[in-house]
Amino acid sequence: MEAVMPTPPQGECASLKVGLCQVYTEEWAVAANVERTLEAIDEAARLGAEIAVTPECVFHGYASNQAPDYRARMLAAAEPLTGSNLHRVRDRARALGIYVLVGFAERGEGDRVHNTAALLSPTGDLVNVYRKVHCRPFEDISHDGAFTPGDTFSVNRLRFGERAFAVGTMICFDREIPESVRCLRALGAEIVLCPLATDTARLSEPQNGADNEMITRCRAAENEVFIVVVNHAGRFNGGSFVVGPLGECLHQMGAEAGVHVVDVPVGRVASEFHCDPLGWMGWGYRRSDVYRKYLP
Repeated sequence: MEAVMPTPPQGECASLKVGLCQVYTEEWAVAANVERTLEAIDEAARLGAEIAVTPECVFHGYASNQAPDYRARMLAAAEPLTGSNLHRVRDRARALGIYVLVGFAERGEGDRVHNTAALLSPTGDLVNVYRKVHCRPFEDISHDGAFTPGDTFSVNRLRFGERAFAVGTMICFDREIPESVRCLRALGAEIVLCPLATDTARLSEPQNGADNEMITRCRAAENEVFIVVVNHAGRFNGGSFVVGPLGECLHQMGAEAGVHVVDVPVGRVASEFHCDPLGWMGWGYRRSDVYRKYLP
């Protein structure tokens, strides 16, 4: 008997209100970008968000590597986990009582710079620090960029009142590497949050080629998870979106700066998808013993 594709939801299930904070940013304008980020988080909370997600490297606006003295400027713009701007976001999460995932350039050990997303709790504590694993040549310190890639994926089970969901994190180009979401799925993720800094395509207007948004829909479906992607406005063309475990689009924003809260039925993942040990997309049929002969 063939696996039957799950049907769209007919009734209620446990959901999570996710705030897409599509912040207008400018290159290197750290002070102004931070203020707009805080305003967006405020608006997300006002609209009922339980977790707010910002774009990738929102503090310094994901500045181009073509800038003069790029690496020196990046090092100056980066801040440690104890930095003042992250501290302000932590204070705001605490004051509003919501989770926040904020993307920024982190100054790490030995003056390393990481492309980081910090997950903050409603008490302002650091829940998780994810450092972008996959960096293109214009990002990577070993090529033309300034970032030292991370080497760890993790998933955190977060409580929202009586509900709890397994939340994973990736950043931008990670979504184009199949193993990123595969690793997060293996760790039990039900929803994956993805800060972004690149132009997006419209999900309602599929391109002839394999645009990144179509790829993201595939990642969500093949791993039976929700994926939330949040982009910059101004610096990039917005288009933040949420896709589900059938590859369906729940919502996509326009190009302008703004905040939109999406009620994501994350409970479907456990009740309709991951409860099947085989899965409709074949999770349980995988043959690691075969793959390891070919995959390094």
